[in-house]
Amino acid sequence: MPTRKSSPVKIAGVFAFTLLMLLTDSAQAQDKFSLNVEAGQGVILRPGVDPYTFSVQAHPALGFGADANNFLLGGTLAAVYDNPDWALLWGGRLVVLLSELNKKPLKPGPGVAYATLHFTGAVLLENSRLRRIAGGLLIDVWEGALLINPRAGYDRKYERAFLEVGLGMGF
Repeated sequence: MPTRKSSPVKIAGVFAFTLLMLLTDSAQAQDKFSLNVEAGQGVILRPGVDPYTFSVQAHPALGFGADANNFLLGGTLAAVYDNPDWALLWGGRLVVLLSELNKKPLKPGPGVAYATLHFTGAVLLENSRLRRIAGGLLIDVWEGALLINPRAGYDRKYERAFLEVGLGMGF
């Protein structure tokens, strides 16, 4: 009996749809749209004169749950420069809250989140072929005024790991 291989795009789509249906079924869901933009620089761990990588990324996302910043599911659109080539990548991204550092208020009232620490995971495709898988941390200072995103991943084009740090803002 012949076997059929599923493309990464179909698998990611089915996973995202299933997860979205499970999350929207929650009675306490308060959906929130957010957009993070960032520029990142790093290195591809490969031999060569200049294993430099640079990216500009946009991450539109929907937040779910009692606090919509605790769990974000969204997409990624990226322009990536891996010396000496440019590529347009697209894919999905997951952001999960790990910890929150609260600033104590000077007078009675609610505390303001000074910074939050999140785990991120992303899968990026190039022309419907899996290109990059990455995971890392997202440090959100003052509710999106500054985003710091150190990440590590694997680039299938070069068959090498990469390290990158992104700086950006959230809206």
